[in-house]
Amino acid sequence: MHIIENYNARTGRVYCYASECLWDKQDKKYVKPRVSVGHLEGEPPEFVPNKSFAQLLLSDKKNRLSTGKRDRLVIDAVNAKYGDSPYLLAAIEAGDHQPQTAWAVFSGPSIVFGGITSRYHIDTMLRKAFGESDARDILSLSWYIASEGGALSNSDVWLSHFETPAEHEISSQDITRLLDRMRQDGIMTFYKEWLKSLEKTGDRVLYDLTSISWHGHDINMAGWGHNRDNESLPQVNFALLCARKTAMPLFAWPLDGSVSDVRTLQNTLQFLEKLDYKPDCLMMDRGFSSMDNISFMLRRGYTFLQALRLNAGWIREIIDAGKQTRLRPDSMVRDDSRTYYASTAVCRWVVLKKTNKRGATVEDAIVHRCNDYKEECYTAKEGEEIIAQYPCRVHVLFCQDLVGSQWDKFMGRLNDEYGRLIANEDAAPTSELKQYFIIEKRKWARKRSIDFNMERIAQHRNNYAGYICFITNDKTVVTAADALREYSTRDFIEKDFDEMKNDLDMRRIRVHTDDRMKARLLIQFIAEIFLREFRVRFRESEVCRKMTRKQISAHIKGIYKVKFAGKYKDVRLELSKSQRAILDALGIPDTR
Repeated sequence: MHIIENYNARTGRVYCYASECLWDKQDKKYVKPRVSVGHLEGEPPEFVPNKSFAQLLLSDKKNRLSTGKRDRLVIDAVNAKYGDSPYLLAAIEAGDHQPQTAWAVFSGPSIVFGGITSRYHIDTMLRKAFGESDARDILSLSWYIASEGGALSNSDVWLSHFETPAEHEISSQDITRLLDRMRQDGIMTFYKEWLKSLEKTGDRVLYDLTSISWHGHDINMAGWGHNRDNESLPQVNFALLCARKTAMPLFAWPLDGSVSDVRTLQNTLQFLEKLDYKPDCLMMDRGFSSMDNISFMLRRGYTFLQALRLNAGWIREIIDAGKQTRLRPDSMVRDDSRTYYASTAVCRWVVLKKTNKRGATVEDAIVHRCNDYKEECYTAKEGEEIIAQYPCRVHVLFCQDLVGSQWDKFMGRLNDEYGRLIANEDAAPTSELKQYFIIEKRKWARKRSIDFNMERIAQHRNNYAGYICFITNDKTVVTAADALREYSTRDFIEKDFDEMKNDLDMRRIRVHTDDRMKARLLIQFIAEIFLREFRVRFRESEVCRKMTRKQISAHIKGIYKVKFAGKYKDVRLELSKSQRAILDALGIPDTR
């Protein structure tokens, strides 16, 4: 054991750590765990013990036999380094002072977050996944994130001030070691237990991705992809599933930053199958729409409501076929802000084998539109062999108000793609936008010529701007109005992502390995459980609805009790009106 001194430019202090070098048998490498013991102060510099090390000194003075072997080494290393420091002697002599008769303990987070923890048995799941000691630390850090939304490295002051399961502050070095111990097996065990504990209510499950930017170079999963924050940085994608009615998070997992949305769905569903979880009904935006994904979900027996891109020929055929229906006045559908004109096509999703032009047998999927709403089966043509066919419905809605905004987005995407193709001579247009460009290279030309296919662009504006389309095999979503009403509830997951990134310190990745990132995400996920419980229950409270998250956090942190030495019981002081309203809304009894 030896002492390391590190200068912190932000605070202008030299911090002291007791460190040792150990061999990790599992990872086959040396690790150098260290613990913060204090800092240097004055001129010449004198050692000043921090709160936790001072408590260790007092405990050692009262009962030397109770001091552990590692703690004894820390004390000896500090004594050998700094000797008779006046601050060190003062901390030791404090053990001879008369103990306090009473002192304040801020127990608000313990009452509120502890109540929710017990309600969902989160502590039991964490103990099963990570053991008693690590479970307490993980839970304490998740309480800190839910309360403050700050970086984990700043949690030590908060943990020392409030009553938590850990009962002590956790240094940034201890947090790093904790994240290293939270291996994938433990993380998956927690997710499996969490998914098992949630009752199946038949509610729909929302699935979406967001991207988190990364400034470093040590995360293997960081890659270049569609950055939703429009930052020119490598990123990691995060997948999130949550319940539609309550927005309760179900599962969160990091994915490679270069992988597009459409390619993540099958991997995520296979992941969930290994955790013995199958959503009652998946609801996804058009970023996940592809023939392969829809065929995969139908084959595996998933129920879904999928928004569609309008670039495929089959969906355009269904849009064209329903024009007369959408001209009827009784096709009108109204929501809170817009008017739509809708049509529904009863279809068969047909998976078949057929012979291509080269004579090879390939598997393909087609959409067969049934006539007059009869669920007639598709009849194979010459050279086709039907593997399976599944009933489904395609809902089409047209809104005049959407024409302008959709057209602007479409033209912006074309313009961006044009700039990319001009900048890179070897770049190829995306499959979705390929038909809107004319790319030619003459025999003796030095560069290729790139122009817009104005005929196709005009066709898109005249025929397909202003449309929203869905495909579903959910028997309860019978009409286009049903599909629109169900899909409009997806704003829950957008709020979740916004809160995670902006309020809970997830806009930037602050860890330096893939395994630590997965562990950090789990702590964030648990904090999200507490915040979702807040959001759902506070909707029903007239008092809580008027308060911001920061105001609610301030009221919770203001709850405290007076602790007495000796045999006297703790006394919790009278709650304010807002504090009582918060506890009532959360269903937590006042246990004074």
